[in-house]
Formats: sequence, structure tokens, C-alpha cells
Amino acid sequence: MEKKYIIAHFVEAFGGGVYTYVKDLCNFLAENQSAIHCEIHLIYSPNRSELDKELFLKEIHPNIILHKLEMQRSVNLIKDNIVIKKTRKIFKEIKPDILHLHSAKAGVIGRLAGYGLISNKNIYYSPHGFSFVQQNISKTKILFFKIIELAMQFLMGGTIIASGNTEYTIGKKIGKTILVRNGVDFKLPNKVYSKVNNKSFTVGTVGRLTPQKNPRAFNDIALKLPHIKFIWIGDGELIDEITANNIQVTGWVRTREELLQKINALDLYLQVSLWEGLPIAILEAMAMQKPLLVSNVIGNKDTVDNGYNGFIYKNEQDAVDKIKAFTTESEIVEMGRNSYKKALSEYNKNRNFMNLIHIYKLNVQ
Repeated sequence: MEKKYIIAHFVEAFGGGVYTYVKDLCNFLAENQSAIHCEIHLIYSPNRSELDKELFLKEIHPNIILHKLEMQRSVNLIKDNIVIKKTRKIFKEIKPDILHLHSAKAGVIGRLAGYGLISNKNIYYSPHGFSFVQQNISKTKILFFKIIELAMQFLMGGTIIASGNTEYTIGKKIGKTILVRNGVDFKLPNKVYSKVNNKSFTVGTVGRLTPQKNPRAFNDIALKLPHIKFIWIGDGELIDEITANNIQVTGWVRTREELLQKINALDLYLQVSLWEGLPIAILEAMAMQKPLLVSNVIGNKDTVDNGYNGFIYKNEQDAVDKIKAFTTESEIVEMGRNSYKKALSEYNKNRNFMNLIHIYKLNVQ
């Protein structure tokens, strides 16, 4: 009889794209017992404001064992030490064969809590965007975050799972790194997609209104193109930075189907982030056959082949000029189809998650 593996996923940043990735991966493991016979545990923090707790409990597979653990995003040595002790207690109870950590905070706490309990070769760490690539923090903080990443990898080991090509390049400079790209399921996008016939050209984005997602730049671009309709799908603390009359902020959407419907209504998907891992929102836009215009940062630029499925822009004026260049419907349709082809080729969730399962099994045996 095949061995039953105990797989634990540990996440603090349980919201946005990280939520989607971790939830989808856990569900995929639960639904593919023929590929890996396993018991899945999810240790998560419920404290991110964008987490819809009711929806989460509906979306997560019933066979996944949940462990709710109160954590905070900021560094607090006293509180973090308490979390480490609680996490270690959970690890001792469930005895995971495989531990997968998601984002920087969990990467530190999880490795410290698992020290001596879980073999380094069976610990995986998905940064979902290295913290030291942030562009809205001081050079001192950037150095601090970089030292933490290097120290944890050197002292505690484990394998970095890079979500995109650029993150893979950075990860290899830190330690052992394997490329397993993020992905989307194409079944629902194929069902939702329909041809768009907007009266006015419509540009949109998906995300939380935070410094990372750079709503000020989105607003400035919209101000320079008053004849074009802009849509921000999401909400957040920086909503006051959206002042342009031609921007509509939708607020949060609850289901993936509703999100895909809103993306479908766009002519062009615009991502203005200051830093990323590999945004699920862009991949969803590609699955919905949207041409892309993205800022030249890690993660974003991995999704675009310039002139094929969209463009990478250098600055806000360049973004304005490139939006103006989308003049013909045939160009929009062709680039949108190319986005779909690229996503299907590189960012197919089922294929990429199956590759991750093979990595799990290879190292645990």
C-alpha cells in the first residue's frame, strides 16, 4: 500500500493572490490522491482584512484539516516567539513529512518552528514575491529583508519554489531553487469568456488598493486619458488616491466567476505594481484573453512578450502612449488570443501543480 504523506501548508499572508494559490494547491492535492496519497493540513492566519472567512470555508476542500493561528504581518519579537511555539506544537502533533511555507513571514516562523522536527530536504518555501524587492521601503529595510532571506536559507535550508522566471533567477542567488510557475484553471474562464463590445475603450486592473499595487500611478494614467474608462476591481486602504472621474472602483468581488466576468468586460488589462511575485490576477486576465500592459517589475514582466500579447511600460507617460496605441479591434483580439496561448503553455495550474507533486515525492522518499 502506498505511503500516506502528511503535508502541511503554512501561511500568514492569507489574502489576494497568495490565498488563491494556497487554497487551489491544497484543493488540488486533496483531489489528486491517485498522484500522491496524502493528508493535508493548512495552518493559516485569519487576520488579513481581505480574507472572506465565510467564502473560504465554502471553497476549501472538506478533507483539508484546518489550523487557525493568529498572526500579524509586522515584526514583533514577543508575539512572533509565541507564534513559533504554537506552530511547533502543531508540527509535533501532526508530524508532517512535507512542509510548504508561503510568503516571507511564514518562511521565517515555519523554519524556526520546524527545526529538528522536519528534514530540511522536505521543507519548501514559496516567497510569492521576495520582501526585499519592495520599492516603497528604505534601503535599510531592503538590506534587512535580504539578510533575513539569506540567513534563513543558509542556517535552516529548504528549497525555494519560484513562481516565475525572474523570481527563479533571484532565488538561485539565495539558495537551492526550483521553478514551478503559478497557474490558473482554464475551465471556468473558457465558460465565462465572451466577446466584448464596449462603447468606450475600457482599461482595468485587479487588486487591493495598497502601496504595492500603486493606485496613484493608475490614477495619474487615468487623468491623462479622460476619454477612456478605467476600472479598479477591488478595494483597500488607499482608496482616497483614486480621484479621477473616469475610474470606477468596484469593491471586493466574492467569487472567482464574478471576478472573471468583470475581467471579461475589459479591453486591456493594466498592472501598475511596484513589485510582485507572479500575480494570479494577470494570469486570470490572460486566461480571459486580454492583452496586457504591465510595469517593468519582477513577476509582471514574466507574463509579457513585448508586441506579442501586450507591452511592458517604462514609466507613466510610456503607459499612456501605449494605451493610445491600442487603436484597432483586430490588434486587441490578436494580442488577447496570444495571452491565452502563453498562459495555456506556461501557466497551466493542473500541469504545474502536478510537477510540484513529483518534486514532493522525489525528495521525501
